[in-house]
Amino acid sequence: MGGSRRSVRRHGKGFRVADFRATCVALAFAAMLVPSLLPVDGQIDVRVGVYHNPPKVAIDSDGRVSGLYPELVESIAAAEGWEIEYIRGSWTESLERLDRGEIDLMVDVAYTVPRQALYAFNEETVLVNWGTVYVRAGLKLLSLPDLEGLRIAVMRGSTHTDDPGGIRDLVQRFGIRCTFIDLDDYTEVFQALASGDADAGVVNRVFGLTFEAEYGVERTPIVFNPIELRFALPPDGPLTSLLIDRIDYRLAELKADPESVYYRTLEENLLEGPGTETVFRWPAWVLPGMSSAGALIAILAVATLLIRREARHRAKAEEAYRRSEERFALAMRGANDGLWDWNLTTGEVYYSPRWMAMLGYNEIAPTIEAFRRLLHPEDRDRVLAVEASYLEGQVDRYQVEFRIRHRSGTYVDILSRGFLVRDDEGRPLRVVGTHVDISEQKLAAQQLKEAKERAEAADRIKSAFLATMSHELRTPLNSIIGFTGILLQKLPGPLTEEQAKQLGMVQTSARHLLDLINDVLDISKIEAGQLEVVFEPFDLRDMLANAVGAARPLAESKGLELRVDIAESVSEITSDRRRLSQILTNLLSNAIKFTESGYVHVRCTDDGESIVLSVEDTGIGIGEPDLAELFTPFRQVDSGLTRKYEGTGLGLSICKRLAEKLGGRIDVVSRPGQGTTFSVRIPKGDQA
Repeated sequence: MGGSRRSVRRHGKGFRVADFRATCVALAFAAMLVPSLLPVDGQIDVRVGVYHNPPKVAIDSDGRVSGLYPELVESIAAAEGWEIEYIRGSWTESLERLDRGEIDLMVDVAYTVPRQALYAFNEETVLVNWGTVYVRAGLKLLSLPDLEGLRIAVMRGSTHTDDPGGIRDLVQRFGIRCTFIDLDDYTEVFQALASGDADAGVVNRVFGLTFEAEYGVERTPIVFNPIELRFALPPDGPLTSLLIDRIDYRLAELKADPESVYYRTLEENLLEGPGTETVFRWPAWVLPGMSSAGALIAILAVATLLIRREARHRAKAEEAYRRSEERFALAMRGANDGLWDWNLTTGEVYYSPRWMAMLGYNEIAPTIEAFRRLLHPEDRDRVLAVEASYLEGQVDRYQVEFRIRHRSGTYVDILSRGFLVRDDEGRPLRVVGTHVDISEQKLAAQQLKEAKERAEAADRIKSAFLATMSHELRTPLNSIIGFTGILLQKLPGPLTEEQAKQLGMVQTSARHLLDLINDVLDISKIEAGQLEVVFEPFDLRDMLANAVGAARPLAESKGLELRVDIAESVSEITSDRRRLSQILTNLLSNAIKFTESGYVHVRCTDDGESIVLSVEDTGIGIGEPDLAELFTPFRQVDSGLTRKYEGTGLGLSICKRLAEKLGGRIDVVSRPGQGTTFSVRIPKGDQA
């Protein structure tokens, strides 16, 4: 989208020669300080990226830009003598332009840790905002788990969508399964809710409070992710340093003046709703009366009108203030947060009713010491250290968790966040913030922790038991296999045909049981994190030859062709020879077992960084439903009462876990009746 140029000039009320001389001197001095930043004619052109996000930023059908941010930008530009060029686009387009340095300034950007690494931000916060969940009419939601299974409309790229603490992060942490619908802006989010194309939607609280009635959507008590809104700039932009310095200076100046455009535009864009103007009509007898009564009556009438107008304006201002207070109170109640406001000059602190109610109080002394006395003795020094670091500018955010004493004598877990307000000289004036009761989350965390410790303890016991039992079982099984082998070799004496048959069955069963025990022990060690791999250089060609040689007799006994192709570049790698051989042996065994005719083909290639082992067969193949469960322990393609092929169902699961332990992965491609190909990709390791 193209941008159009809009000039903003400062017009004074009066002008004198002395003023002109002083101005010239000041401009000459400024030009000497920053000559590289000013064009030849002294005019600074600022390209400002804007996107439609009313009431903070609005772009009408004719391309006109209005709202809170444009008014602030134009006020600052007028004071500084800048010329503004608005570059219109979507949120995503504006961010991309900021990345490419095609704009000098972008409005209405959340100040977050991920974005701090990408962009430069001014220091003064324009507005504090947070995310709110809305639902289509008739749907009731009370908490995050209620989002299970719903379609959630979100604005792509928003901090409330994708950043840590955003809705995607929250549903993932709570294990909530839902479907996200990515849209270009918040207007489309509300449109999706109104049309029924989405069940829930996430917008910022300013947009929600402004347009919820228009779209007939319902606000839920789910609020999250409080953030500071600022201006974003390209880190290496030619105007970045100058713009940050002047914007922060002007914002601080505007915030210090209760009558400034900053507070006026806040009221007009965020607090006032649509209304009607009262039209006064003179009664028929007034004009003749005024004409005959003369100037005195005229003066009295005008005075009366002025008084009435002033009364109306005052009532309107009081109503706007009342509505803003009500909205703020409702927002804080919905967020379940307590508010505190610490005046650093006087030492007084305002504690909101919700703040006090969290601790069981109706009233508390308005001092910082009242808060500090309630801190848990073990947390007090840490909280004071965080507070001091923030006030001294050593950290850029105030956020700390602590325990604070309830009136009942118990302790409440609190998450406190705050931001600093400075004067024109940069000195701290106030710290304003919130308290959130996180006792339930802390309790739950101590419990999503004790349960984990119990599970890990049980797992350790299980692993120890399996290791012991495996040892105890393998010893007699090896004896059984060994002695039956001696008998089958007829070393002690001749055997009848039936005796040989029965001993062969005993030996086969014993070997099968030994394989099962070894597989169970391996999978248990893997799941407990106790399986160790040893990375050493070894000849891969030699390992492949041994594994294929061991499998060849079994393939030939079934009349299968065993093909082998090894690339010439395959030589020495650094990995765990035993575990890689175990993977290949298992895959070869499976391929031969599930193939009745045709061939089994082993390939090995080298792509420079990794080696790729593949085992292809012409066997029974695997259907699509079974592929999803293929690597699940104790799952087999051939299962049930009529199963034809023996096995533990652990082999492929072990192969997958071993491949991952070696830093690689295993993939499978298969079609029923046409065969299967398993591919294992393993890093070659350090060859130095």
